[in-house]
Amino acid sequence: MDLYIIRHGESQGNVGHDVENPELTELGQKQAELLALRLRNIKFDAILSSPLKRAIQTATPLSELRNTPITVMENLYEVGTYGEETLSDVQKRAKNVVSEIRGKYGEKENVIAFAHGTFNNHFIKAACGITSGEDFNFCQENTGVTIVRFIIDNGQPRIKLELANDARHLEFN
Repeated sequence: MDLYIIRHGESQGNVGHDVENPELTELGQKQAELLALRLRNIKFDAILSSPLKRAIQTATPLSELRNTPITVMENLYEVGTYGEETLSDVQKRAKNVVSEIRGKYGEKENVIAFAHGTFNNHFIKAACGITSGEDFNFCQENTGVTIVRFIIDNGQPRIKLELANDARHLEFN
């Protein structure tokens, strides 16, 4: 299984507007469209999204391009969206999200998940089996792509970080 973990495009919140559940900016929408073009030929079996507008809006161009529905996964929300969470709470939620995805989708299925910068740090760590605290951070730019590959190597299950925070699709004028 390949798990694509993607941060949403630039949102109103990223540019300093204090808005609850912000939408994408015009630039964020362009980033989402460029991401969809980049991923258009990737084999995947599901598009998952946080319930927050900016993640759904980032997933929409790919969903429309590939005629694949978006499945909202409630636990992909950003850290602190629904009140304070302890580090332990976030780590547990991220681990549960990985378990739910791996349990629902088969070992040969590929999944694309759209979520948020702070949560994705913990999501990536959980997918990779990293249990460290805040001393290690996976940075994610807007629409940055991270791929975690779950493989069988010589009969042994392995986890491979294939790509981290790749935003080559944004190299435009």
